[in-house]
Amino acid sequence: VFIGRYVVTNREYKTFVDQGGYRDPDYWTHPFVDDGELLERGAAMARLVDRSGLPGPATWVGGSYPQGQEDHPVSGVSWYEAAAYAEFVGKRLPTVYDWYCASGAVTTPEVASMSNFHGSGPVAVSSINSIGPFGTFDMAGNVKEWCWNEDETGEGYVLGGAWGEPEYMFSTPEARPRWHRDPKFGFRCV
Repeated sequence: VFIGRYVVTNREYKTFVDQGGYRDPDYWTHPFVDDGELLERGAAMARLVDRSGLPGPATWVGGSYPQGQEDHPVSGVSWYEAAAYAEFVGKRLPTVYDWYCASGAVTTPEVASMSNFHGSGPVAVSSINSIGPFGTFDMAGNVKEWCWNEDETGEGYVLGGAWGEPEYMFSTPEARPRWHRDPKFGFRCV
């Protein structure tokens, strides 16, 4: 398994949006489930809009990312959006195992001290030289990253911790509802 060296950027994700990724059902291959209830596609897609009501991440406005943030990690995406983008580029989300093996969270915890945990927001991908033992950038403390797995309640895992959080979050798994579109949630692909 080869994991992406970088998280998906706003620029990369915009290609998915601009090429109709939210309209094309071929990329949305997983059932939309909320609190154990199966949702119809239309109802599900109505939730996946930016601050102006257009399809896109919760942190965007008018179908685009904030000016000057093309190289920042895409954030404010649900697990469903991350999985659809991965499908769009012919990849998938990493499993928790894939992510931990690539991150160095267990074997190289000092990666956290080089990260953006103490920042006030996400920074451009690879701009702080937080590189892991296998050449991956920013796996600690920029944005948390959605993984493929779910816990026993059906929530998805987000790993790595994010800006503004304590450094121990680098190695602490969190499970969150797959619909959660927190501004600290991004992803990378394998």
